Amino acid sequence: PTLRPDPEGRQMGRYINQEDRGDVVDVVDAREVTMRDARSLATAPRLDTEGFECRTWPSRVTDWSDPARVRRRYYQEMSSLVRAASGASLVYVFDHTIRETGVSSLNAAADSGEAAGAVSRVHCDYTADGAPRRLAQLVEGQTAQALYDEHGGIVDLVAPDKDVLVNESDFAFINVWRSIDTENPVERSPLAVLDERTVDLERDAFTYELRFPDRTGENYSLRFSPHHAWYTFPKMTHDECLLFKCYDRRVAADRARFVFHTAFDDPTTVDSDAPPRRSIEVRTIAFFPRAKADAKEEYTFFDMKHSNNAARIRLWLQLREASDKLKARVPAPVTRVVLTYPDLQTDEYARINPLRKVPALVHRTDQSVIFESDVVLTYLEDKFGDRALFTPATPEDRQRVDLMVRCHDLYVASPNCTADGFSHSQGAMYLSHAWHGDKRGMDADTRAAKLRELWHQVTWLDQYLTGRPFLAGPDLTLADLTWFPTCVFMEYMLPRVFGWPQILDADDAHSPTPRLAKWYNHCLAVDPAFVQCRADIMEYWTEMDEKGQFEPIVAEIQQRSDLKWLYP
Repeated sequence: PTLRPDPEGRQMGRYINQEDRGDVVDVVDAREVTMRDARSLATAPRLDTEGFECRTWPSRVTDWSDPARVRRRYYQEMSSLVRAASGASLVYVFDHTIRETGVSSLNAAADSGEAAGAVSRVHCDYTADGAPRRLAQLVEGQTAQALYDEHGGIVDLVAPDKDVLVNESDFAFINVWRSIDTENPVERSPLAVLDERTVDLERDAFTYELRFPDRTGENYSLRFSPHHAWYTFPKMTHDECLLFKCYDRRVAADRARFVFHTAFDDPTTVDSDAPPRRSIEVRTIAFFPRAKADAKEEYTFFDMKHSNNAARIRLWLQLREASDKLKARVPAPVTRVVLTYPDLQTDEYARINPLRKVPALVHRTDQSVIFESDVVLTYLEDKFGDRALFTPATPEDRQRVDLMVRCHDLYVASPNCTADGFSHSQGAMYLSHAWHGDKRGMDADTRAAKLRELWHQVTWLDQYLTGRPFLAGPDLTLADLTWFPTCVFMEYMLPRVFGWPQILDADDAHSPTPRLAKWYNHCLAVDPAFVQCRADIMEYWTEMDEKGQFEPIVAEIQQRSDLKWLYP
């Protein structure tokens, strides 16, 4: 059903969670329309053109009745999905609704755990004026604080402050709809979406008010038109997600901005014994960095918060910005996008890096891609560091740096093979068959051998570094940026999992690698970028520790006491 304006000129809308005062009306105009099968199109609909698309994106959530669990796990999954589909640098998931056919109320608070009914009326969640107001409300509300606390570093790349974020940033409201019935495809009250290219917004749309106790929201409602092209994805399964735009600030001739949608009665299933439709819809805001007018070249850096190989790129960017050597130069035009493991497995990221690893650096103009951490790091140093920022002046010192980086990458941080079953030496600290499967796991003998290699490399580095006070001399170099994040891994895991002494003890007299410990703690003392790097990595491994990632390894150590696990 579409809605039609009240002939007496009263405002269209409804009251939500408060008494109806009788000054708004809600008049439904039921129509029969042709519903097209979006799966049969020669070219699959895309979020930017038609304004909607369907993607396979399995979820690990099993209990949808627990709002806290949905927020904690599902929101992260949906943030990754929307980033992958839209190309946004930041996605903030701020709300969700569980819906079920047979429920009369159209609204239910996300934290209530209750279901609302399917909305069988054509609407778009935001208007051109209402969307920026809704963003402003979220920024000023408590939910916005969570946005800044969790994603502050990324938001800074989108907009320098809240006013700019609301008034000048490029953003889009994107909803994601999924069936939460794991047994049956959707047959009753499926969702339909309207190709925006068949809508005349000025002629067809009008404002519909949602009057909450604390605010008034605005939807677009829609007059019926035989020109509208409606689509549905028949028999959607639990593993599929339908994404659709409700607003996009970016205006372009070929870009969809407002996608009308509705639940509808499918005549082939409305009177059948098909099970009720149970679904979840999440609401997200996707932020897109605006191009700088004076930047001739811009890059996107794909990062992971805990990746030691990507962290050296992050360190370089932070340290370069603060360097006195290059104060007169413009900042390196690099935008950071933080990925998760599910992001790495998407087809979109495979087109960026076929190895599905971070880091990767993408030139936005020609879409050329640079990957492998040392290659990315040396490129940035060459391109934006004048070959002098973290590169020594003499051939002797440069070869020392190159050797430290090469030993790290060959013997510690790389499996040196893309086939399944190969893993790097550092993986001995955290990879297991039970947690990572056969592709990345290892047996006890392999783990013990790789652990021995780690001990060999850190003792070699302890002897080879100059200690004056950095690895290669008096100045920071690419060797320091390369080894530091990996040492954070060792600081966390080697004592906790394998019982090693703290090789990076701040009291270097107690460390079996005292020169290495002294260097590590000097880095932490001289620049906050190292402190932040350590905090990011430590936070991740603490979380994984609490989830039980190291328990299979600890059990393995106890079962194979014939192998050497403790060094020195």
